[in-house]
Amino acid sequence: MAADSILLLSLVEEFVSGLQDSKAKDTATGVKDGKFTVLQLVEALGQSLTSSQSHTRARGVQLLSEVLQECYGSLTETEVEVLIAFYENRLKDHYVITPPVLQGLGALVSVCLLPPGSAVSMLRSLFQDVHVQVRLEGLGADFVFGFVQSMDGERDPRNLLLAFQIAKNIVLRGYDLGKFAEELFEVTSCYFPIDFSPPPSDPHGITKEELIQMLRDVLTGTPRFAEFLLPLIIEKLDSDVPSSKLDSLQTLTAGVSQYEHKDLAEFLEGLWASLRREVFQTASEKIESAGLAALTALTSCLSRSVLSSDSEDSLSTFLDLVLKDCKHHLSEPDLKLVWPSAKLLQAACSASDRASHIITAAVMPSLIEQYNSRAQVHKGTIQMFVSFKIGKFQIFKLINCIGALPLPLMFFLNLPFNIRSAEWQFMSVSCTSLTLLCSEPMEHDNERAVSERRSHHAVRQRCLSALAAVSTQPSVVQESTPVLLEVLSSAHTVCLFRRVMFSQKQRGDSWSQSQMVCLLMGCVCSLPRSVEVPQIEELLSELEEMSCACSHPLSYTSAAKCFAGLVNKRPQGQFLDSASASVRTQAFTLMIWVAKALLLRYHPLFTTLTDKLFSLLDDADLGPMAADGFTLLMSDSADILNRGCHADVRIMYRQRFFSENSDKLVQGFNAAPQEKKPNYLKALSNIVNTLPKQVQVTELPKLLSLLLEALSCPDQGVQLSTLSCLQPVIMDPPPVLVQQLEALVSRLLALTSSPAMNVRITSLRCIHAVSRFPEHEVLPFRARVLRALARPLDDKKRLVRSEAVKARGQW
Repeated sequence: MAADSILLLSLVEEFVSGLQDSKAKDTATGVKDGKFTVLQLVEALGQSLTSSQSHTRARGVQLLSEVLQECYGSLTETEVEVLIAFYENRLKDHYVITPPVLQGLGALVSVCLLPPGSAVSMLRSLFQDVHVQVRLEGLGADFVFGFVQSMDGERDPRNLLLAFQIAKNIVLRGYDLGKFAEELFEVTSCYFPIDFSPPPSDPHGITKEELIQMLRDVLTGTPRFAEFLLPLIIEKLDSDVPSSKLDSLQTLTAGVSQYEHKDLAEFLEGLWASLRREVFQTASEKIESAGLAALTALTSCLSRSVLSSDSEDSLSTFLDLVLKDCKHHLSEPDLKLVWPSAKLLQAACSASDRASHIITAAVMPSLIEQYNSRAQVHKGTIQMFVSFKIGKFQIFKLINCIGALPLPLMFFLNLPFNIRSAEWQFMSVSCTSLTLLCSEPMEHDNERAVSERRSHHAVRQRCLSALAAVSTQPSVVQESTPVLLEVLSSAHTVCLFRRVMFSQKQRGDSWSQSQMVCLLMGCVCSLPRSVEVPQIEELLSELEEMSCACSHPLSYTSAAKCFAGLVNKRPQGQFLDSASASVRTQAFTLMIWVAKALLLRYHPLFTTLTDKLFSLLDDADLGPMAADGFTLLMSDSADILNRGCHADVRIMYRQRFFSENSDKLVQGFNAAPQEKKPNYLKALSNIVNTLPKQVQVTELPKLLSLLLEALSCPDQGVQLSTLSCLQPVIMDPPPVLVQQLEALVSRLLALTSSPAMNVRITSLRCIHAVSRFPEHEVLPFRARVLRALARPLDDKKRLVRSEAVKARGQW
């Protein structure tokens, strides 16, 4: 036995030292021959596994894993448990040890029967400790099979939640399911729908909703499950349990968003029969809504199909089924199925323009015929008529359809709210008003034509009022705004939005008011500078009040942007009142946007706002916000103050701002108390980072001392932007930078240990660039830099390690 122990230690030493890889086979032979056991091998590896060198530890684990690949069939249950625990512990070690660990776990998965609980424990460790999940893909279908085996029959909700998470990762990250796709589906779908009631004093806090959502993510995560999931959903919809129906419909909605039409073709008739039944017969509004949502998602999926000469039009085939079962009910409005039929058609119609075209073309002629054949106007028919969601490219077709109908405008405007749903009235007013806004009277010089034009103008004003009255609903605003921007001048649209905002303010409807001010901002963008906005003083006053008095961030920010856009476009010389506000954050938001509007056009009042902004850097509450404000001031605006929005933007405004204010910034920094200096450093970094590179190279030397201070600022954003500024200067260093080399190197080396990966990468690039300074200048720092670079060479992020290797090689 002593000789065998000596032989084993010799084999381990020669393999770990890298002298002879063949010793792994010799070790495996020794295990097979009974000279020593796998657990004795683990003991013999003890010294190598405690080595300070990660590569030495990796060689030790590699030897064990290669032996297991040869000898796994003879392992006892106790040995498997010990080895799994050993490998789980090794996963917490250096990343270079991970590949041989996975190799060994792959060998253990091949054991016919893993000990109870071992597979779940092993998978938990894998997903917790392996940072690069793609390493598991190398196990292929064997990994999937091992997981299916470990999950089969699981009942503990804690383990189920973990197992569903692992299964979700398997299907979403593209693991090779191989021939085990159906097995993976079966082992998870047997829990569908979830029937779980946590005990009253459950210490784990696992909810039924968590399990439902996690299982749904698994079942709908890949189109490969479609052939198994869709029949299961059809089966579960036959259940008498409402929660089962609801879960099935919501799962169907989630699933078809991932599928193609070919995945659905075989099951369309069964799915439609189930959906139709749920809407026609259900007494639950939740199930009805879920059924309609599923129909919309299903139709949307079919609408994405690409037609070819030899393929069946799946959308038309499906809509034929829908129309066959629903259309005839619309001609019998006294029966109870008219509303469910209308809802089903509307749900399918809203899925896509193509579905809308097919259904509108099939349904509208019969509705018009029904209307013309009745002496009394049936309000239900009219409501169905206007309920279909029609794209703006089809609106003129609708106008042609209804043009001959003698429907009084006020009939539409006065549809009662409580007939079925307020949405009917909103859609009616929207369709009718937009029809009249789009139309134009004939151009003639006779008296009748003049009268018609006056009448048309009056009708337009009433339509604007009608739209303002009903524009508290997002659906109306979203439908009406694009057409308004096309058919009205920008100035008139601004007036409309102002009237809507005022009415919403009177009602206290802050949510709709915030939506409207966002739309108003888009309208201000399209407003040319030459266009005069009526009642602009009142509009500016209302926007100023909203900017300063509203507590909703999106609302007061959008109002400030609108105010700034209008101020930027005002003719030169018009007086601009200073904003007075009681709420400081909102007032600051307004001030910074007005300052930007004036900066872009070189307005004289900008200097006043600039001085105020610099003074706020010393403010206890607004100092950090003021420092961030310089980013907004100097950067491009994507939504309001740019040339695409007809803003007045002068060339080189950034350079002018920098040249006029850099001295103020330096003086303010020198005079500021220590706790306020970071605000000045952040402001400086934000300003300099927006300047063109050639300006940075020219101007930065005189600000170098402040930039070096900024590298010590705890704000990671300041560190990163300052490094980005310094990098081009370091590439071609001025003499003043060489004189500050000690301070520069010290701060750069400190940042290589930053928690932020981007800061570590950029600081390493700067250190790399410093190595190109004159040799006699950098040579004294060589040993110090090489010692400091040892740590990033072992960084957990590959990109950081790559930069560290380049920098160290250059040094």
